[in-house]
Amino acid sequence: MKTIKLFFLILISLTFLNQMLIAQVSQNMTLLGNYGRGEGESKAVFAAGSLVFYGLGNKMQIATFSDPQSPVKIGSVILSDVVEDLVRTSINGTQHIVASGGSKMWLINVQNPTTPSLVADIEVAPGTTCEGIATSGTYAYVAAGGAGFKIYNISTPSNPLLVTSIDSLEYCESVVISGQYAYVAAGSRSHIVDITNPAAPVYVGRIDGYGGYHQYLNVRSGYAYVCNYDAGFAVVNVTNPASPVNVVDIPSGYRTARIIFDGNYAYVAIGDAGVAIYDVVNPASPVYVTTILTTGRAASLYYGAITIGGTPTGHIFVANRNPAPGISAINVSNPSSPVTTSFLAAIPAPSGSAFIPFYDNGKTYVAYGSAGLRILDVLNPSNISLLGTADLGGDSRAVVVSGNYAYVAARDSGVYVVDVTDPANPVKIKTLQTPRARGIAINGSVVYVAASDSGMGMIDITNPSNPIVVGYTGAEVYGENVSVFGNIAGITDYGQITFYDITNPVSPIKKGSTVSLTSGNEGFAISGNYAYVPDGDSLKIFNISDLNSPTLASKIYTGGYGYMAAVDGDYCYVASEGTGVRAINISNPSSPVEAGFYDDVPQSRGLAVNGKYIYVAEKGDGLTVYSNDLITSVDDENAIIPEQITLYQNYPNPFNPITNILIELKENSIVTLEVFNSIGQKIAVLVNKQLSAGSTNITFDASNLSTGVYLYKLNANGVTLSKKMMLIK
Repeated sequence: MKTIKLFFLILISLTFLNQMLIAQVSQNMTLLGNYGRGEGESKAVFAAGSLVFYGLGNKMQIATFSDPQSPVKIGSVILSDVVEDLVRTSINGTQHIVASGGSKMWLINVQNPTTPSLVADIEVAPGTTCEGIATSGTYAYVAAGGAGFKIYNISTPSNPLLVTSIDSLEYCESVVISGQYAYVAAGSRSHIVDITNPAAPVYVGRIDGYGGYHQYLNVRSGYAYVCNYDAGFAVVNVTNPASPVNVVDIPSGYRTARIIFDGNYAYVAIGDAGVAIYDVVNPASPVYVTTILTTGRAASLYYGAITIGGTPTGHIFVANRNPAPGISAINVSNPSSPVTTSFLAAIPAPSGSAFIPFYDNGKTYVAYGSAGLRILDVLNPSNISLLGTADLGGDSRAVVVSGNYAYVAARDSGVYVVDVTDPANPVKIKTLQTPRARGIAINGSVVYVAASDSGMGMIDITNPSNPIVVGYTGAEVYGENVSVFGNIAGITDYGQITFYDITNPVSPIKKGSTVSLTSGNEGFAISGNYAYVPDGDSLKIFNISDLNSPTLASKIYTGGYGYMAAVDGDYCYVASEGTGVRAINISNPSSPVEAGFYDDVPQSRGLAVNGKYIYVAEKGDGLTVYSNDLITSVDDENAIIPEQITLYQNYPNPFNPITNILIELKENSIVTLEVFNSIGQKIAVLVNKQLSAGSTNITFDASNLSTGVYLYKLNANGVTLSKKMMLIK
């Protein structure tokens, strides 16, 4: 035993010699939210009363089960890898989730569960997977896969510090803290480490064998219950941690992954078999009670008590993997007769592929290939929601919006005209039979179409519900994509950009072209006197002040293959396949500088920009919203209405049962303020009358409503604004 202790002390002393430098995933840009990736499997869950925190793919999600039959998702944070394990802990009086997965550890502030925020993303173990996490006091203990067992000081949540590491305990799967000891499951054995002094842990003993792969263990009353993934669980006496003694093996079955306790009962997650319940009042002789099947493969579980009718009612919350991922809530108030109360399913990825998006008035319209048009509510970029889908037929590749109408370039099908007056029910009202419509842009009352062999097509939308094709520029340029700005239009034919004077919008005059591009272009932007053109792995900026003779002003490497560029203010954003999104500072177009990026985005195809927010279509992964963190002064989301009407977030939020909604009007207005439930049913009209200019506070009493997310919508002077609120009882 002395030899073993000496060996591990040597390993601890070498901790910092094998720390690796890694490339940054992002700089000055933050991933805020996504629609369309699908939520993935659930591998981790933690319950605190009726609040349940769980991993869904690369999300940390929060739901309330205060009404256990109708759970409601209330918060979410997207992380940089799949969540393997998580735990909630209080740090300096503030609740945090500490999670692990991939090569990372994350700290997330969940003091307000409806607005969780990522405060630290720590690279722990490059090249392996951080499988398990536990906390005690202001320390986090990480089972870091092939990188061993690591201890972090998390007293400053935004800056966790590695304290020490034991780097060779086989492949560390999980860690549990009990008293002064950390118990680490690691493949063919488990290890016991004294963490009385976290900065100088002392290796004490190990639990060998027992015929399976040690996936997890938990400790109760001096006994360790070791989950042997392939076989079942073993009960081991660890009263003397230096000399563990096997007591009994229980063949609970294949994929025995996790065990937890409540009172005299143990609850065991056993993969496809669901959850088995054992009476462990006598550790030497656990008694099987019953098994309850779960919807998906049971991977993890946690105990929580929900107050129902004034009585705390025990529930087991189960993290389910495929084939039906999500969270099961199981009532175990009678352990011999458990009942599944509800199942909160993960959202699957929708059909189709996301191509070029268009932002307008708090909504993003996404051309979704064979799935048509999807309209997304992006007012809260961290919680994007689907408003409506139009199944158009054909192959939707790009979209623009004017007022209540969307115009969709659908390749061989031409251009679809879609009435989006009701975003929840968009309706195709007309198809314009243009030659193959590959791209689309809008300028005033004219829509311009990249029309393949016919060059650029012009559509007059003076009558938006009955637009008319007024002509084409012809086969002189093959129309791959189109961009417009002021009196300038440009068409890319892959090898170069050709510019047109559109002073007469329906009668373009051909001007000059750029030099031949090296690798080709599929989407570009025009802003002021410059055109911003992705060319393979670079962004080329052309001075077009003389349209007859565009000249190359500068070039900057962006990596990957650039599909599209968009400009807003001093920044040009480039969507590149394989290297994600780049933010290029173009305050001096002759000397562009990369100011920020977000990597690991393999399928970026198109993007739209609104202020600091970048909406990126990522093909199979849907629409993702990023922020340019260098833009720190931005107006409220409602600033898209020029200082006429403001609808504020209700306060308090969440609320029970009364909240306040503040409206600010710049002039006297006829106002309606209505409340809708999560399926769009109107459940209250709070205001339906003229209000005076200035601020008006409206009180909403939800005493007769159940826990859930509600939408409140303001209509005034032809303007519609809406926000979400959360009722928790």
